[in-house]
Amino acid sequence: MSWAVIARREFRDAVQSRVVWGVVALVAVMVAVTSMVPLAIPAFDANVLSGLGAATEFAAMLVPIVALVAAYLSIAGERESGSIRILLGLEPRRGTVVLGKFLGRAAVVVVGLVAGFALAAIPTAIAYGGLPVVAFAGIVALTCALGVAFVGIAVGVSAAAATRGRAMTLGIAAYLALALLWDLVPQGAHLVVEGAAPAGTVPGWFVLVQGLSPSGAYGALVQAVVHATDDSFPGIAGAVADGSPAYLHWSVFAVVLAAWTALPLLAGYATFARSDLG
Repeated sequence: MSWAVIARREFRDAVQSRVVWGVVALVAVMVAVTSMVPLAIPAFDANVLSGLGAATEFAAMLVPIVALVAAYLSIAGERESGSIRILLGLEPRRGTVVLGKFLGRAAVVVVGLVAGFALAAIPTAIAYGGLPVVAFAGIVALTCALGVAFVGIAVGVSAAAATRGRAMTLGIAAYLALALLWDLVPQGAHLVVEGAAPAGTVPGWFVLVQGLSPSGAYGALVQAVVHATDDSFPGIAGAVADGSPAYLHWSVFAVVLAAWTALPLLAGYATFARSDLG
């Protein structure tokens, strides 16, 4: 059995379990609602890019949950039920199983995100009188990349965990550490190094540390896309006190996001490959 067969089965099963439709509805509603937030603030000079920026701030918290829920039981659930032994009895290698599970679940998340953003684009365009197609497409692509990164984390966790409970615990820990609490790391480092909490512009290293999480890298890349579309938005350089160091180039954050996709997957596979499945 090839990884493509496993991926197709994963995607088909997810569609039949209505995971995709739940993702579509959730993303469409939340992106549409959060993109309208600047319009509700009278003192704020609202425009469509600021609206999309507000939507990405929420996406940085929402998308990891969607991806983790879609994938954290992809292998651990079958290990606990014993059905993984039936799958391996069809002679795929364990690496093939991990790759197929990852690709199938990633496809589910990408389809759901694209469809959700497409639906949210309609009320957003109506509210702001238009939509910058290039910037919107870039944001959708980056949001999908964030979702795929957390699918990699979730499948890696699932491959390493022997039970559903352990997979859930590790998934929650990953979400808390990488999506909710990571900002405390650069904040604490700034307090130690500079002797005060960050205010106004910050050192370049602060932005780099902030962007070492998947959600942080996503935020930095979104800023790069928005700045490239409209240079009145300063992007990362506008927040940095020491100019724009080379290590804050968008490609650095792209590598960070790719690493968070691949490394947990490889680590999970390494653990799964050595596991005794009984």
